[in-house]
Amino acid sequence: MKLNIGCGKKYDPDYCNIDLYEDLVADRQMSALNLEFDDFSCEEIKAIHVIEHLSFFETIYALSEFFRVLKPNGKLIIETPDLEKACQHYLKASEEQKKDILGWFFGVPHKGLQHKICFPPFLLKELLSNAGFKAISTDFYYNNESIPSIRFECNKLSESYPLSFFQLITKIRKSMLVNNYIDFTDSFITKEQDDLISKFASELLKLEQIDNKSSVFEILNEIAIKSPKFLIFFLDGLKNQAFLSEKEMKVIRNTVELLIDLKFPNILLNSLKKVPLQPGTQKIAFSSIESFGRGIITKINQSAEERAEIIERLKVMSEDIKDGEISFFSFEIIRQKSLDYFYKGIKEAYLGKYKAAHNRFLEAIKLYRDDFFYYWNLAKVLTKLELGKQAIKFYKFTLRFFRLKQFQFRDKMKADIKEELRWVKNRQGEIPKFEPVISIEKYINSIRK
Repeated sequence: MKLNIGCGKKYDPDYCNIDLYEDLVADRQMSALNLEFDDFSCEEIKAIHVIEHLSFFETIYALSEFFRVLKPNGKLIIETPDLEKACQHYLKASEEQKKDILGWFFGVPHKGLQHKICFPPFLLKELLSNAGFKAISTDFYYNNESIPSIRFECNKLSESYPLSFFQLITKIRKSMLVNNYIDFTDSFITKEQDDLISKFASELLKLEQIDNKSSVFEILNEIAIKSPKFLIFFLDGLKNQAFLSEKEMKVIRNTVELLIDLKFPNILLNSLKKVPLQPGTQKIAFSSIESFGRGIITKINQSAEERAEIIERLKVMSEDIKDGEISFFSFEIIRQKSLDYFYKGIKEAYLGKYKAAHNRFLEAIKLYRDDFFYYWNLAKVLTKLELGKQAIKFYKFTLRFFRLKQFQFRDKMKADIKEELRWVKNRQGEIPKFEPVISIEKYINSIRK
């Protein structure tokens, strides 16, 4: 069987024609991300001007599905706009021609016809290789609409050892998709998930040269720390595989189910909040909590004597969790969460709700200790709340950042902070405005004026 994915209205009698939106000539309607075919069931797949209608991570999942259903050494053909040549055409074109060329980049404002991303050749080659394809070749041409395009041809791996690993990864992705675990509208978490999948695949591939399962256990523990729910998909994929024994699988699964029940990522988040608030120490604080989480998981897995005691300890810690704040414990996700608190605090400060702003800024700092705007704005609202001693403490914290690293507009910002601090200490002279400062944009705008 051969598949023509994203056929639109162009019927090819030699293929099973598939489209998600257009049913005029399609033999089957389905998503390129979730093909309703068995593993190793197709000799060839072509996707002509399809992937530009997908987002970056959607493309990764589509390539994973193509790989899954292709037979060993099966052929994949992809055609997509040539981003680099299209840019060259645009720069040389007249204003009228540029209007038409914009369609090459962004597609047509119609269901399923908008473009989300155009891939430069090197990036698509990288994604194809990471998905398990080999012998990747390219051909540059102009299609029927005179759009500069690239044609990629490649083959699925045929060697049994790496093939089995890549096939395993496709099963993990497929399971995530059909269970609605993947959210392509949240690129922050999707990237974290994809990085772990790539790291897991890399460790499995190393087993071909070095028969050492310790690295696999390490990555499984890392996934458990970040998201026990996510680890379930890996364990399901490892069923009936030789990597872990039945006993090892049972122990890990029991631990994972326990961590899910106890909302383990939020236990770690609460623990991070309790680390002393010192400017510039986020990496140290985060690493210490990761180490704590790793130690907990290792002891639960390996020590039957300590297991009951640790579980009781975790239950007590989980009682402090009112609502689950995060589903994924990672450096970047926590930083994004802290920004949410910060932006809410800025709004409340502008509205004169200083107590609420104080709480927001303090929550932001508890999650992320390396942004001096958090400290500066907290010092401002503490001043508004007439809590001078606390304000002085956080002004000093803010100034400490200038010894830790360089900043744009360093001298101007430092002068403004010191001016506010002098007034808080002495209560003399003209009263500063103590307005919220969200970024260096204020200083950029002052130059423009």
